[in-house]
Amino acid sequence: MSDLNIVLVILTAMIATMLTRFLPFIIFRKQEKPSQILLLFEKAMPLAIMVILVFYTIKNIDFLKAPFGIAEIIGISLTILLHLKFKNVLLSISVSTIFYMFLVQIVIPKLI
Repeated sequence: MSDLNIVLVILTAMIATMLTRFLPFIIFRKQEKPSQILLLFEKAMPLAIMVILVFYTIKNIDFLKAPFGIAEIIGISLTILLHLKFKNVLLSISVSTIFYMFLVQIVIPKLI
């Protein structure tokens, strides 16, 4: 790849990134109150992100072979419990991720 191609790729990525960041502010700057669709997205997106993370976590798990997805099941259960208790997506995801990594890296290898 030539230097010109590299510069063009970087500029294209920069423009695309800037458009995705600035375009919503440009489009909705004259609105006095947010639309119903935006309010719906604001309420639904945290749950949707958590569902995507759950499916991503369990997509390659073989529940018929040891360790039978124990760490994943515990991590998902902890996420659900924390979210029901505190209603804080950041807390639920971060604490559960740290606990899951602890299980996968330290606890499960000692059990097998």
